[in-house]
Amino acid sequence: MELKIIQNNLSGEAYKKIKLLILEGVLKPGEKIVQEKMAQRLGISKIPLIQALSVLQKERLLSYSHRKGFIVRKISTHEFYDLLDLRGVLEGLAAKRMAYNVNDDIKKHLLEFMDDFEKCCDSKNIKKYSELDKKFHFYILENSGNTYLPHINDSFNLLILIYSKGFKSELGISLDYHKLIIKAIIEGRGEDAARLMEEHFEKAKAFF
Repeated sequence: MELKIIQNNLSGEAYKKIKLLILEGVLKPGEKIVQEKMAQRLGISKIPLIQALSVLQKERLLSYSHRKGFIVRKISTHEFYDLLDLRGVLEGLAAKRMAYNVNDDIKKHLLEFMDDFEKCCDSKNIKKYSELDKKFHFYILENSGNTYLPHINDSFNLLILIYSKGFKSELGISLDYHKLIIKAIIEGRGEDAARLMEEHFEKAKAFF
């Protein structure tokens, strides 16, 4: 992954890069951010780096103490369940809106997701399935037709905080729900899509 920053907004770009490292699991929960190494890795000084880290702390992706410095936050089980509940409601709404506004382009992308999910499940490629899972849920939020849903997700880092726990669902169960959700959206069954999405996240609690 190329991390060197060439744009003028150094703290803003550092924020985006570090946030991406957390989302992709390169920086893991409980891991300390060694500022000298991170600044060198990003090709910036410590001042914009600290500014970026402070923003990520405010967004609850990092914690800070004078003794340990900045650390990637560990999510408690209780907080994780709260996040799953919230995500189920928001993505349920996103799926419903998408179903009521479905078009050929959305159908095409959803069918491609379904095909890729099936291939990953058949090959038992958990890592690739997890990456696809992230893309799928981001796609639902970004293409729901509700302009506030992506903003809410980005503002509270809902998907990033959840994915920091790692993918621990049973592939077959996850695949079944993804197929049912996709089918409901394609067929324009918004209420069913919303219900299935909430059930999907409720079932995920059993794996943590």
